Parts: sequence; C-alpha cells; structure tokens
Amino acid sequence: MDNIPRLSEAVYVGLCREVGSPSIVRMRREMMDTDEAVNQPVNIMRGFDRMESGSRREGFRLRTSDADWMFWPPDCKVICDISQIILYRIPQHTVILMEYDDLPPGFTRLNLMSQSNNSQTISSCVVVNPKAYLSSTLFRDNHLRFVRSCNVPLTNAFPHGPCSTYSLFQEADTDFAFCIQSHHWPKLALPWIERSSERGWPDQNVVDGILRGGFHVVPIGSTSENELEWRMSFSQAEQKVVYSMNHCQFLCYGLFKIFLKEVINGKTNTSILCSYFIKTNVFWVIQNNNSLSWKPDNLLSCFWKSFKLLISMVLTGNCPNFFIPQNNMFRVKVTGSVQYSLLSQLYDLYNIGISCLLLSETIRPYLSLAISNRILRFSTDERSIISATDLDRCLFGELLIFDQTIQSAKEFAIYIKQMERMIRGVLTSYQTLMLQYMTSSVLRNIAMFLQSCMYLNENGNKACYNAKIAALLNQSCNFGYLSDILYLAIHFYRTRRHEDSLRFLHKGHERMTLPYIMYMEHVNVYMYNYYMKRSSLGTKMRRAVLRNIDIYCAFSYIDELVLEQEVSKNNSMLTLHIPPLVMLHMLFILNHYRLGDTVRSQQSLQDLQTLLYNDDGTCVPLLLRDISWQILGICHQIFGNYLESLRCYHFSLQQESFHKLQKATLIRINSLQNEAL
Repeated sequence: MDNIPRLSEAVYVGLCREVGSPSIVRMRREMMDTDEAVNQPVNIMRGFDRMESGSRREGFRLRTSDADWMFWPPDCKVICDISQIILYRIPQHTVILMEYDDLPPGFTRLNLMSQSNNSQTISSCVVVNPKAYLSSTLFRDNHLRFVRSCNVPLTNAFPHGPCSTYSLFQEADTDFAFCIQSHHWPKLALPWIERSSERGWPDQNVVDGILRGGFHVVPIGSTSENELEWRMSFSQAEQKVVYSMNHCQFLCYGLFKIFLKEVINGKTNTSILCSYFIKTNVFWVIQNNNSLSWKPDNLLSCFWKSFKLLISMVLTGNCPNFFIPQNNMFRVKVTGSVQYSLLSQLYDLYNIGISCLLLSETIRPYLSLAISNRILRFSTDERSIISATDLDRCLFGELLIFDQTIQSAKEFAIYIKQMERMIRGVLTSYQTLMLQYMTSSVLRNIAMFLQSCMYLNENGNKACYNAKIAALLNQSCNFGYLSDILYLAIHFYRTRRHEDSLRFLHKGHERMTLPYIMYMEHVNVYMYNYYMKRSSLGTKMRRAVLRNIDIYCAFSYIDELVLEQEVSKNNSMLTLHIPPLVMLHMLFILNHYRLGDTVRSQQSLQDLQTLLYNDDGTCVPLLLRDISWQILGICHQIFGNYLESLRCYHFSLQQESFHKLQKATLIRINSLQNEAL
C-alpha cells in the first residue's frame, strides 16, 4: 500500500470522529477530573475514596468500553518501608507494611501493623507466625458481598479477577476494584523514575505528579492459590501517562485498541490479549523511540511500529510491565499452545502488511475512501474534522453521565463548599460548565431529599418545606438545562398548586419549541449557530439545550407514575428517563384535568398523541418509547378512554424494553379490563 502519509491522515481524521478530536478528549478528561475533585470529600465521608480508571477515564468512549472504578478505605495506609510508619497517626490510620522479597515482581504481602476500624478489613485478616496479614481472597469476597448488598442492580455482581463486576446492559460491564492505596513509591519501581528522566518521556512534571499520587494494591495473587499475595496497581499513574500523550499518540493507542477488539480478538472470538497489554505496548514504543515522529501523516508508521513490538513480545513470551519491567505480564496467560497460536495469527496479519487494518469494520471506511479516491486530500486541522455544533452536541451529551446524589444535609454543605473552593481557582470553559451543571444537579437533588424528609416527618411544617424545595428548584433552573424548568412544574403539580405548575409549563413550552433548540443529537444547525454563536457554554445550556427528565425511583414525583417506578426499580432500573416534550404534555394534561378544565386537558391529550404517532425519533428517542406510550396510555385511562388506553399499552409492550416496564403495563391492562367491566 503506497502513499502512507495520505492514508495516515485519512485514518487520523476517522479516529478523531470515532475516538474524539483533541477538544473532545480534553473536555471529557476535564469533566471527569472536576467531578472527582468535587465528590472526593463526600466519598470519603461515606467510607471509601474512589476514582474512575481505565479507558473511559483516559478519554475513550468506544461502544464496548467497560466502566472501571477503584475504591479504597481512606484510613488504610500502605507503607513500603517500616521507617514510613512515623508519618501516620495510630489509631486513626491503619498502617500496613508491604513485604515482597520472596514474591514474583509486582506482587506483595500486606502485614497489618496496627488495628483497623474497618469491618471488611478486620474480617480479611489471617494470622501467620504470628504476624497478621490481609488475605486478598477474603478481602475480595467480603467486598463482593458488600457490593451485592448495595442495591438491586448489583445483586447479580460476580467476581472477575480482583474486581466485582456487573452487567447493566449487554454491551459493557462495570468493574468495581476494592483496593488499598499507598502514597509512597515502591522500591521495585524506582528505576522507572531514572529511565523516564533519561529518555525524556513522560516529562518531569508528569513524573512528579505520579510520585505524589503513589499507587494501589489490588486483591489478586500471582496464582489463585496464593491468598496472601496482592498485585501492585499503577492505574492512577497510567492515567497520568496517557494524559501526557499528544493526540496522535493517543489515537495510535485507540487505533490499536480497535484493531485488537475487531481483528485480533474479533476474528477468533477470544480474548488472549487484553487492552492493558496494548497500553503497555504503546508506552514502551513512545519511551524507547525518541526519533519516532508522532504526527498525523505518520500515524500508520507509528501503529506498525507498535504492532511489530507486540509480535516480538508474543514471540519471546515477555510483556514487561511499564513500571516494573521484571514483572512479565505474559508469564501465565501467553504460554505454550496459546502463545504459538497467537503468534501464528499475528504473523499472518504482519504478512498482509498495513492493509490488515482493512479487516477492521471501524477503520475500513476511512482507509477505503483514501484508497479509492487518490485525489482527495484530508485536512487534520480540528476545525475541519468537527464543527462547533457537533462539539457542543458531544459536550452536552457528556454531561449526562454525571450526577450528584445527596444523602444528607451535611453532604449538601460539603458539595457547595467544594464547588466554591474550585470556583476560586483558574478554570477552563469546560470546568466552568461542569461546575455549573453540578450545582444545578446538587440543588435539584437536595430538593428531592427535603421532599422525602417532609413526607417522613408528619409533624413538620410542610408549607416551609415546600417553599424551600421550590426555591432550590428555581435556583437549579438558573444553572441547568432549559428543560429543568419541568422539575418546578412537577413540584407544583405534586403540591396541588396547579395554576403555578401551568405557569411554568407555558413558559417551558414557549422556550422548548424555539427553532434553535438542541435535544440529544437533533438540532437545526443553521438556527443554532445563528442564535447561539456568541454565547458561552453555560448560556447555551440554559437557553437552548434539552435533556430527558430523570425520575429517580428512590423518590416520588408524580403519583400517576409510582407503579412504573416500583416495577423498574425491582428490575434494576433506578431511573425513568422521560423525553422533555412527553413530560411537558403529560403535566399539561394532568394539571388541566385536576382543575376541571376538560377542553384544555383533552387538547393537551391530543397534542401528546399527535407527538407520539408522528414523531420520527427527533422528540421521542427509540429507547424511550416504552415509557412514552405508557404515559399516553395512563392519560387516556384517566379520561376513561379505555380502547385508546389499551392500544397505547400494547404499543408500549411492542417497544424495546429499555425501562423494563412490562409488568407495570400488564398490571395496568388488567386494571383497565376491570374498570371496563
């Protein structure tokens, strides 16, 4: 295959669209970092510090990317040398000494040097001649039981290596790794510092940040029989190393991940190699090849260099850990017939040459376009790859994965204090938007928390509670999405202030039907650019962007949807996601009905029916049609339109069951038949 630079640019452009442009990747990282910084004190108060790790934290959003979380008790402190014990306060801190002289490189035993107040830690101890050690097996099993007890979706969690894993959807798993942190740097990894300095990558600022962050130990041994062994994990350090990559290096890593998934593992339906090996491979290529040009027009040459190193690793049966090279990560997994079979497969791909990338369904279209049209040029300037509107779409969609759950007034105070502290610093536009969104979310959640307190406290002053809730929701609207005004309308409907609810519904309807509104991926690009061109991101969110109305099953919002909440909750769905226009029309119907305004309520019912029958997915996404048809059926049933209601419930059953509402639908059908009799 000739003309490698032009083909490289074509793949670079394709990967920017599939993996993310520089701005998109930076936005994802800044948002996750901000979320972690704000949530850290609350997480510690709840008993665990935490961080997201793996591909998503690095900035990828591939369809099959797992969500990886690490949790650790903040009072447990791992030390690498006995002299470091003086740095901690006993009994506030549980001090644990690493011992690894006679163990495989990268593994350690944990000698408990002081008493612990953590029940999972205490129950994980075993006594060996006469020292107390933490058993990785007991620690892992104890936390698996803890995960299963947390809520309904996690009851089916299963052990997976050092993690507790559960699958909420078919495409990707969520891994919870309960571990212990060390703020020190292990002796075995000290040569990495010198090696990085000699070779100039990563730079000294990154190295210093890694050393300040330390590392973790996760509950898994070198073999399943060694229950006292723990593995050293450098996930936090690896995240910082990935952040230090330039965008071409990051896309090469992403290209290799896609190639692994779709070609190496995909063709044989096996997973001998994991993405962690690929990450390590790319780290070594970058650090050991200072002369390699990491630019868009050289992307394929960089990938090929990485691929050849992978073949060499499989040939020798040695994949050295980036931080502790003595730790051969192929030692158990890539040996014997497995090693031979994998080497044969990789060698066949090598003989095809760089054309083997055509075997990837994701990469093939971009390469084929460049091959078939030799005149076509590919600009790698970001502005030519992604428009400003598409960047906004990605940005506001990314916000939807974050939310702040409030469990007490004390947590609310901590959130506000953390956000105020961050605001005093220098913030990027993405961080500013993230804090604005988090403020809106926190205010809305504390309002729901107060509502639950109000109904638990029968002797409380409900008028005072309602006034506070309304004030919090009003403030939330000033920071959040345009559609957040519907939460105020819901509150006033619930408290029987139907005229106030209608006032906000009319205001919401006027704003939500403007021609420049963005909802998910749908927007009139010309109108959006015309009206929002000079607006800040925060202004765009408040004036032009809609999001689904999230009905958390832990709280009561609308009495007419309580059955759906209970059924979804029992089926591991903790939130009902309702399209904003569907919620708008539902509230119009219910408020007019409660006020006895038959004409307007019937007209609103007709508007909702017209929306569902005629929508092409612009206002009612495919995944949300089950709850949308259910809502229309409920509204028809309230009016006694039994035949129309029955038709809507059957339409709901025919949709993809995203909310797992079938039982609720069948219950309503039975009640409908009883009413008809």
